[in-house]
Amino acid sequence: MSGVNQSPGVVVVSKFISFNSKTFSSYIDYMDREEAKRNKSFNRYSLYNDYMGNPKKTTGLFNKDTDLMNDNEKLDAKELFVKAQKNKSILWQDVFSFDNKWLEKQGLYNPRTKELDEKKVKDAVRKSIGFAVEKKCIAETCVWNGAIHFNTDNIHVHVAICEPNPTIQRGKRTQKTLDIMKSKFVNELLDSKENFLDINNIIRKDIVDSKKNSKIKEDKKLKELTRNVIRNLPKDKRHWHYGYNTMNDAKKYLDEMTKYYIDTYKKEEFKELISKLDKQEDVFKETYGVGQRSKFKDYKENKIDELYKRMGNAFLTEIKAYIKREDELDKIVNQKKINKLYSNKSSKLIISKKELKNIEKALSNEFDSIKNMDYYQRLQYKIDNGINI
Repeated sequence: MSGVNQSPGVVVVSKFISFNSKTFSSYIDYMDREEAKRNKSFNRYSLYNDYMGNPKKTTGLFNKDTDLMNDNEKLDAKELFVKAQKNKSILWQDVFSFDNKWLEKQGLYNPRTKELDEKKVKDAVRKSIGFAVEKKCIAETCVWNGAIHFNTDNIHVHVAICEPNPTIQRGKRTQKTLDIMKSKFVNELLDSKENFLDINNIIRKDIVDSKKNSKIKEDKKLKELTRNVIRNLPKDKRHWHYGYNTMNDAKKYLDEMTKYYIDTYKKEEFKELISKLDKQEDVFKETYGVGQRSKFKDYKENKIDELYKRMGNAFLTEIKAYIKREDELDKIVNQKKINKLYSNKSSKLIISKKELKNIEKALSNEFDSIKNMDYYQRLQYKIDNGINI
């Protein structure tokens, strides 16, 4: 779909004005009006009248805690907005706008009955604004309310936010913040947490973790690749992690191990993973559009990379454990030989502490040298014969 500029199913935009703007005062007047009167006065308070057009219908106000604010709640909110303006607060206006066909496809809107899953939409707004508060783009003490506006082509949610006791002077949010706010909004709408959980479970549990219970230690191909990994590991053991640049020579064999393991033992699980990733990618294309920043265009590829990274580190964990056991065995052999030398009672020699240390050092160097010379030969023998790997 290269070059296609597909319209996104969801758009999130944000603008702000200063306390002395007439629009701020107009919004305060708007808050406690009836829905019909609010529709007519839309242009006076909205920063988006050129974008949204007048709504044909407006729902009652909702906020962080209430799906439908009553008269007393609206009056209290109005007083806080008045206080915010008096204290020179910024007024933010956020809009969450939909392509109605997208809403219909996601099962959130019935065009025949004109019914929208308002509860779902309101909860998604709360999740999005909650993120902005968490990231301190908006103060925790802010107040906000919103209303769903029904238009022919694009149902949208209009949200107004201010601080009764201002702490933030910067009104503009970064594009990264708006992108994540949109992501939080969409994920809540689509229950993407469940979709992501399915994908993550296949990667982490069905493929990576289940390797621990498999009989791969008996697989000759994996043993051969394991030897290649060990031969190409960097000298610094602290670098024995998949993501290190110094692991590049070993990593190509780790990737071969992962591909072989999946093709041989986890073909069906991987097929299911690809199916779910394709489905999720299609949802992203419809939701975020194609040909724009498309921050989710690499989602599938990134998830597969994640699988290879997790598998690579899982193989490295086994390899490190094996090498550690080998090192410990060498130390035991070393110590036994030294003890045998010391316990030779037939010897009449009297050895000084200094001479003893020199002997220990010499023996240690000798065993290290032997270990370096035949390490890979012994390792290859044990791998080939399935001994403690």
